Amino acid sequence: MHIRPLEEKDLPLIKAFTDREIGDGYFSLEELKTAYSKSQKNGVMCSLVLEDENKKIHGLRLTYAPGQWQQGKTQHLRPDLWPVDLDEAGYFQSLFLSEQARGKNLGPKMSKISLERLLQLGAKAVVTHAWKESPNNSSLNYLKKFGFVPVIEHPLFWKDVDYVCTRDGKPCMCTAVEMIKIL
Repeated sequence: MHIRPLEEKDLPLIKAFTDREIGDGYFSLEELKTAYSKSQKNGVMCSLVLEDENKKIHGLRLTYAPGQWQQGKTQHLRPDLWPVDLDEAGYFQSLFLSEQARGKNLGPKMSKISLERLLQLGAKAVVTHAWKESPNNSSLNYLKKFGFVPVIEHPLFWKDVDYVCTRDGKPCMCTAVEMIKIL
C-alpha cells in the first residue's frame, strides 16, 4: 500500500470510502471539498490517502493546516483551554482505515507524515477529537501514544451530524474527548 497527498479528484472516492467505513453520510461531497481546502497551505497538503496497487482507497488521514480552520466536524471546540492560539494549531479531523489496512502500522505512519507537514507550516500544536466509545478505547489509546493529552469531554458530540453512526445508528450519541499535542 502507498501513502500519498490527498488530491481533489479523490473526493468522490473518499466519500464512498467514508460512507462504507464510518457510516453513510458522515461526510458530504461538499464538506469534503471544504476539508480539502482546509488541508493545504503554502503548497503543503496535510491530508493523506492510503491506496493499494489498483488505486483503491484503504485509508484517509484528514488533517487541517494551521490558520485554515475554525472548527472540526461540529461546533464543539475549546481553544480557551489550549496553551496556543487557534491559528497556531493544526487539526486532525479524521483517520480511517479499511479492515485490510488495519494492524499494519499504516495509521501511525500517515499521522507522522501529517505531523511533519504541520511542523513544516509552523504549527505549534495539533488538536483532535477522540471517539470515547471506540472499541477497546482504541481512539484515545492511539492518540495518547502519539503524545496527545485530553483537554475536555464533549457528550453527544456528533448528535447533530446527519449520518448513521456505526455504533448508535441515528442520531449518534457518542462522546468526543478533545485532545491536544504540543509540537
